[in-house]
Amino acid sequence: MRFHETIPMEPVPPGDREEQFTVVRAGNTVVTFRKLNVGGSASFPDDLVRRQVERLQNAQRAPAGSDHVRPGYSG
Repeated sequence: MRFHETIPMEPVPPGDREEQFTVVRAGNTVVTFRKLNVGGSASFPDDLVRRQVERLQNAQRAPAGSDHVRPGYSG
């Protein structure tokens, strides 16, 4: 689910406050992406959201303690 919220700001020079919210359910987890921009467009790239959700799904399927869940993480 994705929605935008636009709030008119005064004075005009900074521009309107625009936020985009993207909510995705992956397994038993709900992920929320949020982007805020003032005076411009707020939008998450679809491919970024897809990659992050895919990573989450892979992590949910991986056995506990698996190294490939968080590559490069050293604790």
